[in-house]
Amino acid sequence: MELPFEEERRRIRDLIDDFLNGLKKIKNEFIASKWDDIELLRMDLRFLRTFVLFGNSSLDDFYERMSLNISKFNELAWLVFYHEEDKLILAKYDMECLTPLLLEEMKSYLSLENDYYVATTTEDKMFEYRDRLFKHLHDLPKYCAHLLLPLMNEYMILRQVFRHLRDFYELECIAANKTRTEYLYPRYQMIVDRVTQFCFDLWTGKSKEEIGDDYYFHRYDVSECSSKITSLLIDIIPLELDILYISTTKIKEEPRSTELKGWVKQILKAFPRILQNYLILIQGRMEGAVAVNYSPTQSINVMMEFLLIFLTDIPKCFIHRDKLNDMLAHVGVLTRKISILVSKLLEESSENNINEVDFSAPDFLQEIEQMKGDIRQVFLKDPESSQLRFPMDDGFLFMNLLLRHLNDLFISNVYSVTLIKKEIGMVKQSLAFLRSSFGKVGQTLDDTSGVVKDCWVRALDVAYEAEHVINCILVRDKALSHLIFSLPRVTDKIKLIVSEVTSLGLEDKNGDDPLDAKSSDESIESTLSSFVEVTVGHEEDESWIIDQLLDEHESELDVISIVGMPGLGKTTLANKVYKNTLVASHFNVRAWCTVSQKYNKSKVLLEILQQVTGSEGKESEDDLADKVRRALFDKRYLIVLDDVWDIATGEMLIACFPKVKRGNRIILTSRNSEVGLKVKCHSDLLHLQLLTPEKSWELFEKRVFGDEGSCPAELSKVGHKIVEKCQGLPLALVLISGVIVKGRKGKQKDLWLKIQHNLDSFISANNNLQMMKVMQLSYDHLPHHLKPLLLYIGRSQKSKRTPVVELMQLLIAEGLVDNDICSNSSLEEVSQSYLDALISRSLLMVDHIKKSKSFSVRIKVCYVHDVVHDFCSVKAKKEKFFKLINSGAPFHASYFLYRCLTIHTNSNKLHKKCVLFNSNKCSACSKHLISVKVSGSLNNSRYICHTRHLRLLRVLQLDSIILEYSLVEEIGSLFHLRLLRIWASIKSIPLSWVNLQNLETLLIETEYPIMVLLPRILKLSKLKHMSVVHLSSFFELDDKWNIIMDQSTRILEGENSKLEDLTTLSQVLISYTEGMSDALGKFPNLQHLNCIIKEPIDPPTQGDWFPKLDVLNKLESLIARYQKAWADYQYDNDPELKDKIPPPNEYHFPTRLKELRLYGFPLRPALFSAIAALPELEILELIDSASVEDMKWDASEDIYQGLKTLRLVSAKFSEWQVDSETFPKLEELILEYCEELMEIPSAFADIETLKFIRVVYIKPDLGDSAMEIKKDVAAYTGEDKLDIHLSYAYDEEELSVGDSDIGIKEDIAAENAQISNWYRRRGHIVADSSTEQVNTDSNQPCTN
Repeated sequence: MELPFEEERRRIRDLIDDFLNGLKKIKNEFIASKWDDIELLRMDLRFLRTFVLFGNSSLDDFYERMSLNISKFNELAWLVFYHEEDKLILAKYDMECLTPLLLEEMKSYLSLENDYYVATTTEDKMFEYRDRLFKHLHDLPKYCAHLLLPLMNEYMILRQVFRHLRDFYELECIAANKTRTEYLYPRYQMIVDRVTQFCFDLWTGKSKEEIGDDYYFHRYDVSECSSKITSLLIDIIPLELDILYISTTKIKEEPRSTELKGWVKQILKAFPRILQNYLILIQGRMEGAVAVNYSPTQSINVMMEFLLIFLTDIPKCFIHRDKLNDMLAHVGVLTRKISILVSKLLEESSENNINEVDFSAPDFLQEIEQMKGDIRQVFLKDPESSQLRFPMDDGFLFMNLLLRHLNDLFISNVYSVTLIKKEIGMVKQSLAFLRSSFGKVGQTLDDTSGVVKDCWVRALDVAYEAEHVINCILVRDKALSHLIFSLPRVTDKIKLIVSEVTSLGLEDKNGDDPLDAKSSDESIESTLSSFVEVTVGHEEDESWIIDQLLDEHESELDVISIVGMPGLGKTTLANKVYKNTLVASHFNVRAWCTVSQKYNKSKVLLEILQQVTGSEGKESEDDLADKVRRALFDKRYLIVLDDVWDIATGEMLIACFPKVKRGNRIILTSRNSEVGLKVKCHSDLLHLQLLTPEKSWELFEKRVFGDEGSCPAELSKVGHKIVEKCQGLPLALVLISGVIVKGRKGKQKDLWLKIQHNLDSFISANNNLQMMKVMQLSYDHLPHHLKPLLLYIGRSQKSKRTPVVELMQLLIAEGLVDNDICSNSSLEEVSQSYLDALISRSLLMVDHIKKSKSFSVRIKVCYVHDVVHDFCSVKAKKEKFFKLINSGAPFHASYFLYRCLTIHTNSNKLHKKCVLFNSNKCSACSKHLISVKVSGSLNNSRYICHTRHLRLLRVLQLDSIILEYSLVEEIGSLFHLRLLRIWASIKSIPLSWVNLQNLETLLIETEYPIMVLLPRILKLSKLKHMSVVHLSSFFELDDKWNIIMDQSTRILEGENSKLEDLTTLSQVLISYTEGMSDALGKFPNLQHLNCIIKEPIDPPTQGDWFPKLDVLNKLESLIARYQKAWADYQYDNDPELKDKIPPPNEYHFPTRLKELRLYGFPLRPALFSAIAALPELEILELIDSASVEDMKWDASEDIYQGLKTLRLVSAKFSEWQVDSETFPKLEELILEYCEELMEIPSAFADIETLKFIRVVYIKPDLGDSAMEIKKDVAAYTGEDKLDIHLSYAYDEEELSVGDSDIGIKEDIAAENAQISNWYRRRGHIVADSSTEQVNTDSNQPCTN
């Protein structure tokens, strides 16, 4: 006979109590290593007792999950008491039968499944129940630490609020007076039920997911847990606000209620933290509900920001406790009002029926001003103001960066900025005036009066203070006192300095004339160093210059310009030519003058006059110019103008020399190629290059051992390594050889080895500062807007080549490109002009690397010489611009003063060494950080990287760190973010990210095979570049990776927004569906697309299922991979599937395509015709394509009008017919692994533009046909102009490709493995791994 349900519960409770008491007694009998498991058993038993006594079928899947957890408990008990000695201990305390007895009783209890049982619950039992729930909330972090440890902040608040509610209802019951709160009791009971469900969920650790008619239980993850806590907090905190409101009202009416007063004080003590988190949650709820810049809700958001500042920075030490409690209670009332408005807003927005009048809430803005006034009154004293001193060297660099920062803030719509936008505008305008005024005397600031210099120092101090105060408010670091006191104080200081500068009349100074601006009374110093006596290298350049000088056929004046980076030997080469005996005898007079950066025209002309006539004079500048002109008029002259810095200087000096036709010559040296171009007459510029390794060694050997000496054999190896580190720069070679000679141990190997390993320190330690001085001159002469660019480029690793496209993205994201310098130009165009300016000044070097390992399209990359890199590193440290932190280095608090941080690590203890992502330790230090990058080998670790406190970040790059969902959500609070690169566990774009209204570049690697883009990607209004690894989809897919058909239409309904700025989209799945054309139409300006085109399982009967890519009418580059509807292994098991879905009848390609790469596409006439119809197509690649009909490609009827490069990889055809007009502009033909193809059509010999044929993995016949074409071309044209390359494998040099720091580039070899895994289609995309490696840049456009 079955026991009654209640009796069964009682028996289980007694058994559990016996078990718990027994475990408590026997714990010390076991070794310490088992104590944690025993404690886990005790928690399991406590949970079990609660849910048996108070649980019922209203809990989700109660009986199934209870059964699963009983089994789990049995397994744990068996593991803990597995050994014989353990069983003896149990027997000693009569506990050996408890586990089987409990299992038996639970089995009986669960078999009853009494869905209609309702326990009679007394008030005492309800108190006991709530107490047990609260204890479970205390136990859960230990029971399921992996879920709750990342969420402890929110979880602790949940626990605290639940305790407050529990305590309040106990007070109400004791007082027997529930009339005021009786209507709230159903909400309280609902909260209790939800907390019960939450505890049950986390205890069982599983939830049910239905698939068709079946279901299975899966384990909770952190994201699900975070979502449940958030949902609970959003519902439970308003209840506490309502109760507090009622209670404070009651206290005013009944001031003797001491218990209630105590409860209110208890709540108010914890209130700041609770309200702070609740307001953040409300902000999150509003995200996505309405547009971020929706004006009716602006005041609500600004009010929330002000309250968050107040709650974050409550000045407890300055406010009386009673006054503070009154203010907190008032903040609670305001928060309650906001909560009601937001709930109403969300309700109406879901019905698309928002009443703007209801949400304008103008009184909030008045409330802010009222509260600011109240806070000023209740402060016991004004917080002390500390005078901040400008800590950097380059004031103009700082001022320029600060103004860019302020401008970006001023035009943003971030709520924290809106709160102080008026003050930001005033500071920006005033500092722009100060920069302009002092900029007019900037070059001679050191020579101006003490009053002007003192004013500039104070201007920098107050600008630095303004930046500090504004950023503190934005990151909520002591923001309240800064908002109330510091900000008004600093604006008054700025106004005072502006008034002083205005009275000085600096704006009337003429700073536009480069001659006057750089004039000084200092003597002109020759930059010819003592080391010029030894000259090696540039022999060909020397001969060319001498030829130009002695050219009898050119009688007109000619200027020979030698340009290049500092330290290349421009002056040395010019001096060698100048002293050449043939040159000296050819000219009647010669004069050498070093112009330099600090240029005085009178002194330069006087120096030339002295060398020409031997006379000295004190004439005016105009008289000197006339004297020089007359002295040179009837003579053949050679003038060397060494170290000319700008165009105006060069033009003005050359204008002083007569232009008579006597074969006169001027040699000009400059770091700026634009100077040479501007003064050019006949001869081309001579761009001086770095020394070759051989010439570098020759120079080094001569400097160390003299003209006749040579390096001993035992020093040769280390010597060559030293020379290699100098990278062909003559100045570096001379300086380091000077260190060796100066040490007087030049032949001792230990010194050489020391120098090899410490090359940089040896140069500086031996007082050889010429290199830094030379670089400092170049840096000082740069326009202010170019200085931060040069320093930023030095942030990358030495000798690293960075693609120009990627560097431009970073420069824009970092805020180093001015918005308003050229209003008609895009930021990309402005950044390109900045880079061109650095290149022309020989500070930035340019190279071209192969974009692909298989054909000769190249991309432009840039880098700096190591000497420039070293200077940038030193300078950046002084200016607090960027900091590189290597693995293992301690993390100092001073690092937070830097603008950019890069952490290179190969350690797995990043979180222990670096407090950067610990919001508790560095929230007050993050106000300077604009950019953070973590790179290196972290073994794909899951670190707790909190980012919410890094509120001013513009660039965040986290490589090899997998972010859990809750941490990814935090990124949504980084409103100023421009570039984001992360690895995360997300299936779709998080809701909080709709706040990222400034985001331009988004690079995500996700652990899930597919990430869903729509509709949230459309909220990122400024997004330009998007890439997902492994794959993304516009819509959600079913378990067979097919788009859910009705979903696409539903998602796009009422969605009118478009991503107008998106130009690059990588790794997206595109398939036939009703809404696909509409989805593609959301990106009207897309230029580069990398996608997978998947066959639909149910295609339309007419066969027109190919996506309408032609809606992308600005697309220039398309990379597409063809995916079958079923995986390859299914084809093997069911061959009929191969023909079930035929290829499409039509192909819809955009007509502006310039580059097209197709992987795995069936080659059919319709496809070839569609490709041939593309008038602007220049590059075509067909890779691993399926067989064509009859193994034949007849291209004779088509004309590929603009095609320049054709690449075929693993083509499945044996016969190829081509007419001489098929490829009229083809320059390059590449055939790789085309094993079926027997020969190259002879018609290729008739293509006049063809320059190159490359055949990889050749068969003899195919190679012979290529050579035959070469012979035909030579016979017809009479010259050997066709280059043929035949090989079985790629040369190592060809396989090398530039490393990319940001990467829309991928390593296709790795990508192939990933795609094969996700698609279960091994070998389908690319047949051969070496072929796969060819395609390294599948996302970026061709950049020549």
